[in-house]
Amino acid sequence: MSGDDRDSTLLTCSGISHTGQLTTRAGTSLRCRHPHRVTRHLLLTALGRPLEEELRDDEYLVVVDGCEECCVKKRMAATGVQPDVYIVATREGITKRGMEEARYDEIETLSRVIILKMDAIEIVPKFERDHE
Repeated sequence: MSGDDRDSTLLTCSGISHTGQLTTRAGTSLRCRHPHRVTRHLLLTALGRPLEEELRDDEYLVVVDGCEECCVKKRMAATGVQPDVYIVATREGITKRGMEEARYDEIETLSRVIILKMDAIEIVPKFERDHE
C-alpha cells in the first residue's frame, strides 16, 4: 500500500495498439503479484461507468499511458483529478510496435517502472508533490 495508506488504483489506457495492450498486461501482472500495492486496476477502454464515477477521492492514483497520444491524460484533464503518479510507457524506453503483441520483457520493464515510481513518490510528502 502507498505510504499514506490509501487504496491504490492503477488506471491504464489499454488501447488496441502494442503499447496500449502492454499497459493492460503490466497492470494485470502488478494487480496479481502485488495486490496490497495495486488494490484496483481500471482499464480506460473497459470502464463500466464514466471515469468520474470510477475514481475515488481518497485513493492513491497511478495513471499509465502507452504512448504520446496520452489518452488517459486527456480523459483525466476533463475530470480535474490529478494522479499521484503519471507514466508514459514510450518515455520509459518502450518502443511502440504497431499491433504486435507485448513481449514478456516489456511487461516486466513497465511493471518495474510503475513500482519504482510509486516507491519514489511515496517518500515525498503529498504537500510537496502538490507544489511541483
